[in-house]
Amino acid sequence: MYKTLRNRTEKAILDYQMIRPGDRILVGVSGGSDSLALLKFLKDGFIHVTNDFFLIAVHIDLGFKEDGGKLSENLERLFQEMNVEYRIVKTKISNKAFSGDAKKNPCFICSQYRRKTMYETAHENQCNKIAYGHHKDDIIETLLINIMFGRKIEAMYPVQKIFKGKMHIIRPFFYIEEALIKELALEYQFPQFPRLCPADGTTRRQKIKSIIQRLQSEEKNANIRQNIFRSLFRVNIDFTSLHNG
Repeated sequence: MYKTLRNRTEKAILDYQMIRPGDRILVGVSGGSDSLALLKFLKDGFIHVTNDFFLIAVHIDLGFKEDGGKLSENLERLFQEMNVEYRIVKTKISNKAFSGDAKKNPCFICSQYRRKTMYETAHENQCNKIAYGHHKDDIIETLLINIMFGRKIEAMYPVQKIFKGKMHIIRPFFYIEEALIKELALEYQFPQFPRLCPADGTTRRQKIKSIIQRLQSEEKNANIRQNIFRSLFRVNIDFTSLHNG
């Protein structure tokens, strides 16, 4: 499993030129299997991709009172065991996401503040790349979320330019399904941390995931997820000329 995922990760990195010699890469680590797997691959190094890059793991502590900082403490021990440079950034984002009117869409508020904090941390550590563990299923689900709730056809990019190209977001797991990462996590006995967010299991992403699963169960011969993913590379109708027409 490790070799298969490493090969797919390398292919994505090479296809989209995600990593270049001398890059300073910040890896966003939430504590989930996806980000832990990505950190492991980047720390272990590659065969066909340059290993001439600086690596730093960053965890944004959202400040959930129920946790009491235990997740950060556990991740700090893990980073030390892996012998990887790291930063634990303490915040009160959870208070902002679940207070007042913000409760109507806590995921949006939370993601905004997390993204801002990650950018600031990358800047402070002179990083030009931010690597996230978003996988193929995340790409697929984000596309449908944007269509159904955002009124736009847009998904996560494998490489995303920010701050006029001074920094880039990269997603090395662009070709990898969530199920395979979970298998790897079991094989390597990644630590399992409790889910702290009160909105977990009730998000729009979870609803989209359930819709896809239901469609797949009803259409046994159709590879629903793969079809959605492939559609990203087959956008051949231009409706822009019809806007307000």
